[in-house]
Amino acid sequence: MSKLMTAKEAVAAYISDGAFLFIGGYVCRPPFAVIHEIIRQGRKGLTITRSNAADDFDMMIGAGVVDRFIGTFLSLGVYGLGRCYRRAMEKGIPHKIEVEEYTNLSLPMMLMAGAMGMPFVPVKDMLGTDLLNVRSFMGDRKYKLIDSPFDGSPTLLVPALKPDVGIIHVQQSDEQGNAQMWGIGGDCKAGANASEKVIVSCERVVSREVIGKDPSRTIVPSTKVVAVVEEPFGAHPGYTPGFYDVDFSFGYIYQQTSNSVDGFEAFMKEWVYDVKDRKAYIQHYIERFGFEAYHKLQADFDYGYPVSYAY
Repeated sequence: MSKLMTAKEAVAAYISDGAFLFIGGYVCRPPFAVIHEIIRQGRKGLTITRSNAADDFDMMIGAGVVDRFIGTFLSLGVYGLGRCYRRAMEKGIPHKIEVEEYTNLSLPMMLMAGAMGMPFVPVKDMLGTDLLNVRSFMGDRKYKLIDSPFDGSPTLLVPALKPDVGIIHVQQSDEQGNAQMWGIGGDCKAGANASEKVIVSCERVVSREVIGKDPSRTIVPSTKVVAVVEEPFGAHPGYTPGFYDVDFSFGYIYQQTSNSVDGFEAFMKEWVYDVKDRKAYIQHYIERFGFEAYHKLQADFDYGYPVSYAY
């Protein structure tokens, strides 16, 4: 059965106020199109887990849809901390958010534990850090320190994460939701499989036959997926390997405008609230910056030999 639907339909059907979401896009393939739709629909009280959070999540904080964050950091790359994130933490604008911070290794392992059905997982990289001294809404459930039952050494346990909904953007999927990804993987596979339900945003929808020709690229099975959203350019201004590059110029615009509340609100009006969907977003981008700027982001495709599974 086909699970194809629009981003508007997927968000309306599967993301409710107060939900616990995993957002994929570890450096590349951030699901901007779906995130914009969550903001447009005015969701509230969300808990988000996200490694290497960036401007996509910063927008969600500035728009007031997030209450809690289980993450590692939130930066705008070379431009430093996310401006909305900083305002929320320091000034309560638009409201205070609660943060539970882990490392870039521990958090993906927590998602891996969730994907594997384990209640917790031992980690080493948080031992001896100040992350153990700061707890927020998770309280005593942030971690447990025990003596190893094997050699008695100090062992840190962190809980498995099992989000209500995972949102990922990938290169391709079939209509049933067998989603395929390449490039930097990060925690995308673990986070999707840890989630109870998954919304797949993709650059293109392909046949089941195409998926079956290269099954090692499939990161989430159709049984987990509730919606497939075909959304070309859906990760912009992030990048999707094989399709388009990072739009650094656009990232700079966001950094500059989000320095102030008024600037952020003007940016959101132009790029989120006043565009009804991703097609309108692309059209506005071309009108604003020209087709040449849009075309320049597109990836150059090189010749590649067919995949062979022969021995």
